Amino acid sequence: MKTLTWLGGVVVSVTVMLGGASLAPAPVGAQAKPIVWNLPHVAAPTYYHILNYTAFAAKVKEKSQGRMEIRVHPASSLYPSHELIPALVDGRAEIGPVVSGYLTDILLEIGPLDLPFMTGGLEEHRKAANQLRPFFTEMLARRGLKLLAINAWPTQQLFSLQPVRTVADWKGKKIRVYGADSANTARALGAAPVSIGFGEVYTALEKKTVDGAMTSATNAEPMKFFEVSKFINYWYLAGAGSEWFVANQKAWDALPKDLQQVVADALKETRLEDKEWEDAAAWDARARQRCAELGMTVIDPSREEIEKARKLARSGWDIWLTRTGADGKRGMELAQKALGR
Repeated sequence: MKTLTWLGGVVVSVTVMLGGASLAPAPVGAQAKPIVWNLPHVAAPTYYHILNYTAFAAKVKEKSQGRMEIRVHPASSLYPSHELIPALVDGRAEIGPVVSGYLTDILLEIGPLDLPFMTGGLEEHRKAANQLRPFFTEMLARRGLKLLAINAWPTQQLFSLQPVRTVADWKGKKIRVYGADSANTARALGAAPVSIGFGEVYTALEKKTVDGAMTSATNAEPMKFFEVSKFINYWYLAGAGSEWFVANQKAWDALPKDLQQVVADALKETRLEDKEWEDAAAWDARARQRCAELGMTVIDPSREEIEKARKLARSGWDIWLTRTGADGKRGMELAQKALGR
């Protein structure tokens, strides 16, 4: 016992002489703080985007053994909708969605498939998006963004205070839009576009600041739109809404290589991209039934009226081309080829 005590004293003395350095491994509690990334989004906490991104974030934390955390911020709680893309570009957010509805002069050229009436459904939209993946990757890279996955919002419809069955019914109505292209469509159909953030749509409908709002029918329940809008009009303004899931390239490059692999593996293991498209289709199908169950009236414009609207809306495609230059022209050509037109 005396020998052991004396040896212990030697160890303590050596430790002190080494400036307090320990020869034993550091306890678990002394590990470095985890790398934290923030993932802002506009969708409600119960919406499938948030559920899927939360599962992805949990997988990253698990596979990194707590060395990396991705914190998901739903319902515009970190940044309002119009700030999502700038926040990703300048690095305030390390990872998140580039939502097609919020494209402005920044990245507008990646949106040919999301032009009104360009695609007629989720399957057609996804097939074309896969063919445009190299183009999307290139355009995003120019803005310092790394493409991780191409995800989707369901088809885009029209919530309204009064039924909108015909093109004539659009005339004079104040319609909430979510970007320049949807605004051009509203004008082409005789409506007055009103730009309102996604988080403000409920209040705008409630206070009758607008007569209607363009968005997905799947938002009726999670965003409570059924409480303030009596009609859902199935115009199929867009076959899908693209959501490019990206990482800020500088933030990505700063990650250790093994954590980059963790993120890549988590994307695969959670089937994030496939799950997003599957959920978009499933939620879209269920939304129509739920809207009726929640007391809304479902309006189905005739094929003739939809075709009339499509022809009028094409004037917006030309405006889009003038704003996007050579890159937009190339994107449009790729989109038309992918769609067999």
